[in-house]
Amino acid sequence: MVLDPTGLYEFESYIDPRTIRARTLVVTLTGFVDAGHAQRLFDEHVTSTLPNHKVATFDIDQLVDYRGQRPSMVFDTDRFLEFHAPSMTLHQVVDESGVPFLLLAGQEPDLQWERLAKAIEQLVDTFDVQTTVMLGAIPMAVPHTRPVTLTRHASDPSLIPGNQPLFGRVQLAGSFPSMLEVRLAEAERQVIGITAHVPHYLAQSDFPDATLALLRALSEATGHTIPTSALAVSAGAARAQIGAELEQSEEAQALVSALEEQYDAFHEARPRPSIEPTHEDLPTADDIGREAENFLRQLADEQGKDDSPPTAV
Repeated sequence: MVLDPTGLYEFESYIDPRTIRARTLVVTLTGFVDAGHAQRLFDEHVTSTLPNHKVATFDIDQLVDYRGQRPSMVFDTDRFLEFHAPSMTLHQVVDESGVPFLLLAGQEPDLQWERLAKAIEQLVDTFDVQTTVMLGAIPMAVPHTRPVTLTRHASDPSLIPGNQPLFGRVQLAGSFPSMLEVRLAEAERQVIGITAHVPHYLAQSDFPDATLALLRALSEATGHTIPTSALAVSAGAARAQIGAELEQSEEAQALVSALEEQYDAFHEARPRPSIEPTHEDLPTADDIGREAENFLRQLADEQGKDDSPPTAV
């Protein structure tokens, strides 16, 4: 049994690390920004549509400043009922082709960044990971009516062929995923970063289109096949809701129109990024019908709950 010398994580009791191999580690740790909830939606989609199991759990008490990022709780009438504890877990996921990959999900740590980076580097070596992919999303002045643009970065430019940078050299506030990318690159490990640009006016709302863009870019970079039908249906429903809300505000329509003009002018001289779905990605009519039925059924159930009288305590 391989032990953790850093003391930051613990393997599940049924896991023998010597039996696990994965060519890809996907990191979706959320920090001060998860625009459009793209990382959370990615985690939920992957773990609900593909076979997976937990491999290891990190000791969150060593990594999180609870007063700096106070977890939410539930108070009901005369008692506290729930404490939503932060977490950081490592899962093994099997894609549609039967190829495993690892998913490190949870909250960005506040403390012990260097020790945690060493621990993750150790896991990369233990499981023979070839490429670590960092997924994220940031708010940008872009419209929701245009294709989601991405920023790609890597430890070696050859890992992101055809990349067309949108930014030059900038200095910005650090995050643990960004720092981890630097440390893994310094240790001569292959790292790819993919960041989706979410309309700033939707940064606090679910925006599944950003998650779809991340998922497709991940598949393109690693070859992993992940189903998209359910996410595509959710994205369509979200776009319809956004459109309906925009119809009620001339000011919002003017904002989106201005962003469209800015977007089109900026991208006019640039080839469109390769983020459109391929024929293999497109859901079939049966897939869309099935997922639409599930979506409407869940919506009806939620409305039924909202309309029901409160339960006596």
